[in-house]
Amino acid sequence: MGIGDAEGLAQHKWHVREEVRRRRAAMGSDERLRARDALTDRLISLVRDRGASSVSCYASLPDEPDTSAFLEWALDNGVEVLLPVSLTGSRLAWTHSDGSQLVPGRHGILEPSGEQLPASAAAALDLMLIPACAVDLRGTRLGWGLGYFDRCLSELARRPPLFAVVHEADVLPALPAEPHDIPVDGAVTPDAVRLFPR
Repeated sequence: MGIGDAEGLAQHKWHVREEVRRRRAAMGSDERLRARDALTDRLISLVRDRGASSVSCYASLPDEPDTSAFLEWALDNGVEVLLPVSLTGSRLAWTHSDGSQLVPGRHGILEPSGEQLPASAAAALDLMLIPACAVDLRGTRLGWGLGYFDRCLSELARRPPLFAVVHEADVLPALPAEPHDIPVDGAVTPDAVRLFPR
């Protein structure tokens, strides 16, 4: 990939991220509540269909697909959930979601404050539910540019099934992919659980 290609790819990613931010920020409160409830139903269905007893998830930011009701359901139903903790060097650790209050971590993302597990702990999970800016129909995942999840996923000895959690409008026909990008197996939106061909 030449310098021009790299610049064009970076610009394309920037435009996609800006469009997703704009679209998410424009959602009204009623629309967000409907999306949260529908997303929760889809996430529960996926976990049940897969027979998953341990998953990763994330505490959503205000403009992200809202995982709060799913996290409550998982706690009430004995599903082990690991939430990411951002470390220096764009590295992740994990902490159990136990219903305790979350505190702002790096980048203002809410995180649990309990005992940290290494990034490699995710290899033992049944399913990973991960945040994304957007995904495409081949499973290419576009994050927010910090590289935490790509780095973590690339180092796992075993990679559980990966599902990006996005809004339906964030599922795009095609996204630019780079060699370090880890594809996802599917996407969960308020509208559907999508599986991508491998």
